[in-house]
Amino acid sequence: MKKFDIILIGAGPAAINFSIATQGSDKKILAIEGDKFGGTCPNYGCEPKIFLEGAVRNVLSSQLLQNRGIAQASTIDWNTLMKTKKATWKNMPAAQEMGFENLGIDTLHGYAKFVDNHTVEVNGEQYQADKIVIATGQKPRKLNFPGSEYTHNSNDVLDLDNLPKKTVFIGAGIVSMEMATLLAAAGSKVSIVEFLSRPMMAFSEKHVMNTVEDMKKRGIDFYFNQGVSEIKKNDDQGVSEIKKNDDQYEVITSAGTKLTADYVVDASGRIANVDKLGLENTDVQLSKRGSIIVDDYLETNAKGVYAAGDVIEKKQPALVPTAHFEATYLGDQLVNDKHDPIHYPIIGASAFTFPQVAQVGVSVDEARDNDEYTVVDMDHMFNTDMEYAGKNDQSAKLSLVYNKQNQLVGAAESSQNAIDDLNGIIPLIGLKITKEQLNNSYQLIFPAVNFKTEFMG
Repeated sequence: MKKFDIILIGAGPAAINFSIATQGSDKKILAIEGDKFGGTCPNYGCEPKIFLEGAVRNVLSSQLLQNRGIAQASTIDWNTLMKTKKATWKNMPAAQEMGFENLGIDTLHGYAKFVDNHTVEVNGEQYQADKIVIATGQKPRKLNFPGSEYTHNSNDVLDLDNLPKKTVFIGAGIVSMEMATLLAAAGSKVSIVEFLSRPMMAFSEKHVMNTVEDMKKRGIDFYFNQGVSEIKKNDDQGVSEIKKNDDQYEVITSAGTKLTADYVVDASGRIANVDKLGLENTDVQLSKRGSIIVDDYLETNAKGVYAAGDVIEKKQPALVPTAHFEATYLGDQLVNDKHDPIHYPIIGASAFTFPQVAQVGVSVDEARDNDEYTVVDMDHMFNTDMEYAGKNDQSAKLSLVYNKQNQLVGAAESSQNAIDDLNGIIPLIGLKITKEQLNNSYQLIFPAVNFKTEFMG
């Protein structure tokens, strides 16, 4: 049996930042990865998504400016875009693994399964450590209904060589809304079926629905308060309508709606990636949602077994920055034998739709119903802002949340620049800067949106 001081299960953003935090220590560490080194973000998630979004945003922006100074709007060449994306990320897993090795971390390919609280088995061999960190992240959920075997997931969408003519997304969470934006901008006819009354329930209703209205104008159809009951293939009985339309599938909802498509995406959410870990052989406990339960020190019920990143049950958003923070904290704790509880910073959340949706701090929706807060809608600010006028961003909306001390404690925005705008607000909330401090400390660039005069006035 091979022994280490620390074993990392998973080699994504959490494991990478944990490794960086342990750099220079004398700890013998092993990183085990059952899929691609680097995890979801650089291989199947946020990084390739942002790469594709860069092209899509420019195309959609040019369409808004057609006949306002731009004579011909641009279009997406999906095949070339995807070839470029694949070439860009081709060597990512090898580069990520080399990153671990350069930090002095041993690496191992294979799925780790717990034998007991401090022993895992990989490819028939056993490895032991006093401290084990689970950082396996999340994976796409797979719904179970008749015809669900015909569905694809978000990983497949980000590796799609040929653009579907008609696409149906099941679910309207962040991933679904982002993927729908990409495919629709490229020319696919997109429909979204959502069991709930609106998309992205964790975000402010006003700003989400503002983005929905813009998506509808671009031809994306929404079917709310409906689940998917069944998917039929075109060679099944009773699907003559599909054959006539030359589509491959018929998606039937709980409300009786029938949608035809040649590509169906199950984007119903993501779940903790724990099914291959053999946690039944440990004292690690899972929440009702299937995520790993940890305490304020990110330790599980099994002493010496920790978890970080999207795999854990938490109130904070399951985002890469959250995983980075948790892993850096945990690396410092374990290497330096500390025992300080974790204290999370202000963490912004976003959806790279068009318009973008972003929020941070106290929820706008909750604040509207709470006398401890005041919500100020700043939509009028964009009506006279030349930057937004120049982009023809006519639907931009911003709401701010103040506490009883008139401190800015929350914000939500829907606009072409929502993410960059809120990145300017996050330090104001996190550092609890007062109006006087803001006025005396700096002047922002003009004539871009002036957070100083508008937000703290």
